[in-house]
Amino acid sequence: MAFTLITNGLVMGSGQSDTCPADILIEGDTIRTVGPPGLSAPTQTHVIDASDRLIIPGLINSHTHGHGSLYKGSGDRWTLELLLNAGPWISGHRTLEHKYLAASLGAAELLSKGCTALYDLYVELPDPTVDGMLAVGQAYQDAGMRAVIAPMIADRTFFEAVPDLVDALPPDLQTRVAAMRLSPAESTFKTCRELLQRWPFDRQRIAPALAPTIPLHCSDEFLTTARQLANEFEVGLHMHLAESKIQVLSGLRTYGKSLTAHLDEIGVLGPDFTAAHAVWLDPEDITRLAAHGASVAHNPGSNMRLGSGIAP
Repeated sequence: MAFTLITNGLVMGSGQSDTCPADILIEGDTIRTVGPPGLSAPTQTHVIDASDRLIIPGLINSHTHGHGSLYKGSGDRWTLELLLNAGPWISGHRTLEHKYLAASLGAAELLSKGCTALYDLYVELPDPTVDGMLAVGQAYQDAGMRAVIAPMIADRTFFEAVPDLVDALPPDLQTRVAAMRLSPAESTFKTCRELLQRWPFDRQRIAPALAPTIPLHCSDEFLTTARQLANEFEVGLHMHLAESKIQVLSGLRTYGKSLTAHLDEIGVLGPDFTAAHAVWLDPEDITRLAAHGASVAHNPGSNMRLGSGIAP
C-alpha cells in the first residue's frame, strides 16, 4: 500500500482550538501516525509540503440536497415558497444515471472545499425509489465520502400545507391544484421499509435515514409512522423546521402552537432528530429541542439566499 507524508503543516485536531506543527503519515486511505516534524517514513513515500497551511479534520455538511446539483443557477431571488413550487419541474423524472451524477457532482464540490461527510435529503419525484437511493449511496461511496442519505417524503402538497391558500386562488387554478396529489402514505412507507431492509452499504460509512420534509407537508399519522419506522430500524429523522415565516404562521393557524411544540406533542422529537434551518424558533422551541437531545443544522447560506432570516 502506498504511503503519503504531509509535512510542515499546522495541525488542528477535532474539538481543539490550538494548533501545533506536526507531520502526518498516511497509508493508503488511513492515517497511521500524527507526530512531531521530521517523522520518518518508508522509502518511496509521496511527500506533500504543507508549509503555511492549516491541516484540519474533514468538514461536515449537516444538511444538503444532492439532487440540487443539477439545477444550480436555474432561479434567482426566489423565496423558499417559490423554490418549493419549482421543485417538481427542476427535480422530477430523472434517470438513475441522473441521480448518480447529481450526487457525484455535489460530492466533488464538497470535497474540493474540504468537506468529507454530509447528511443528504435527496428528493425523487414523483416518488422515492429504492434503486434511486442506492444510486445516490453508490455515488458517495465511489467518491470516498461518509454520508447519511434520507429520502424526502410527504403526503401533502404545498397547496394543502398552507391554510386557506387554495381558497385564495382564482377558480381555474383551484381546480388544477386540487388535482395535485402525492402518493398514498402506504406506498411511500413500503418503499422506505424496503430501502432500510435492503441497504447494502457499510452503515459506518454510508447510512440511511428518513426525511419527512416539512411538518405542515405531512399529516400527523404520516409523521408518527415515520418516527415508528425510524425507531424500528434505528435511523435518524431529519426535517426542515421553522425555515420561513410563512411556515411558522401556518403552523400556529393549523396547530394552535409552534411547529416544534406540535412535533413534541406527537412524539417525533428525539436524540436522532435533526432540525434544518430553524430560523424562526422561539426560546421555548430551543429548550424543547435541547431537552430531547435533538440537533440543528442552521444553513446560513441558504437562509440568506432565500431571504428566510437568520437562525437564533
